[in-house]
Amino acid sequence: MSPKRAEVGSLMYEWNGAKEIRVEVGIRRGFPHFQILGNVSQETKEARDRIRLALEASRFDFPLETIIINVKPSHIQKKKISIDLAIAVGILQATEQVPKPKKEILYLGNLGLDGSLVGGKELLPYLWQKSSKIDAIHCLPESLRNESLPEGEYYFLSHLQELETIEQSPPNKRKQRQENTDSPFWGEVYLDRYQMQTFQGLLYAILGNHHSVLLGSPGVGKTMLHRLLESLLPQGDSNGIFTSGIWKANGEFEPPTQKRPFRSPHHSTTEVGLIGGGLPYQPGEICRAEGGVLFLDEALEFKDRILESLRMPMEDSYIEITRLNEVTKIKTDFTLLLSSNPCPCGNYQSQNHCHCSLQKIRLYLQKISGAFLDRVTIFQTLFISTSERNIRLEEVLLKKILKERSNFKKERIFPKDETQKVLQQLDLSKETKHLSLRKKKQIVSLARTIADWNLSPRTKEVHIQEALDYTLGYQWIYSLG
Repeated sequence: MSPKRAEVGSLMYEWNGAKEIRVEVGIRRGFPHFQILGNVSQETKEARDRIRLALEASRFDFPLETIIINVKPSHIQKKKISIDLAIAVGILQATEQVPKPKKEILYLGNLGLDGSLVGGKELLPYLWQKSSKIDAIHCLPESLRNESLPEGEYYFLSHLQELETIEQSPPNKRKQRQENTDSPFWGEVYLDRYQMQTFQGLLYAILGNHHSVLLGSPGVGKTMLHRLLESLLPQGDSNGIFTSGIWKANGEFEPPTQKRPFRSPHHSTTEVGLIGGGLPYQPGEICRAEGGVLFLDEALEFKDRILESLRMPMEDSYIEITRLNEVTKIKTDFTLLLSSNPCPCGNYQSQNHCHCSLQKIRLYLQKISGAFLDRVTIFQTLFISTSERNIRLEEVLLKKILKERSNFKKERIFPKDETQKVLQQLDLSKETKHLSLRKKKQIVSLARTIADWNLSPRTKEVHIQEALDYTLGYQWIYSLG
């Protein structure tokens, strides 16, 4: 007699996301035996008695035969799974006590001894960090009904007995959330002409994903200008989820969002906190800024090693993590925005008297190495601020402009030979021929972004010249001797 079989789906949670797993159930004649295979933790194996009592308390028959549970894929160690419900459903389907569903259902949650479904906010990462390719109905504990869940179809159960009638009512459908993108930093915003020129460079940075450095005196509005960008970052489409979800300091899970992340860690942050680390690996701020902005205010107060550790993620848009026999690439496609004073007292080149010697200023600015600057596209200084703030900014209007420019950038037809022509032009110019190829490509890219901002299908000479003003601003540092 062939064994009774069934297979149901569930989810496994890892530091780099949630994955679908399959729970195979095989029941054959023999001595009563219950075994769970598949590289699972001891905690999962201890669920055997709990599942049996839960089934019996729910008035289901528990087969007194040999029951083998195999959790696939077997080669992956499964430390964080919640598959009591999946195993129970597999046993019930194999013994034909409940019917197999017409559409694929993923079961997530544990069981109480009385047959009740157990699970709360600790299951949210399983749902939010799963692959978007997983298209199935999710069966969850009733306690998650009022929680923020990703778009999809859900069944919410409070007890195992409800499995008998699960498909008699349609699943609960969750739609995409409408998020509030207004920023508390907006309101009546007025800038002077120096601040507006700087803010224009920052708008280019977020439109074209260009790394930026801004040096300026205290009180000129450096932090304010950067904070205004937070609500202007374009949202993703219905398939674009940016923040993958993070754990807050109080232990609560913050669901992902379509709003691009704007991360601003304090300058006392450690290298592990910024880049990530540990065993198992825990993501840092550069991973949480994926798809958005990483803003380092008072950047020169960060340790030298921390700033230098950003060089590879800035250029490659990924970091490679090696842990024992596992190598994983993690996307870090963020836009880095740095803001800092130009000297320890902050008043160099400002209207106030600077108390720092030239040697002190040079030592202070040495934290921004030449290799780091070579990866920065936009370099600006803001030393002057006036009381004539007569340029009014409107959040709604700027959002509309950025969305229009972003759509133009996506839809335009880019001339194939344009990049090569601009590079040749830079190679012949006395001002730029000594620059590295990386810096020249940055100039070409920024000039193209400026052309997009002006809704120009071709990169013109005026766009290249404006790009040069931004990209060569770092040479101001070398003028200090």
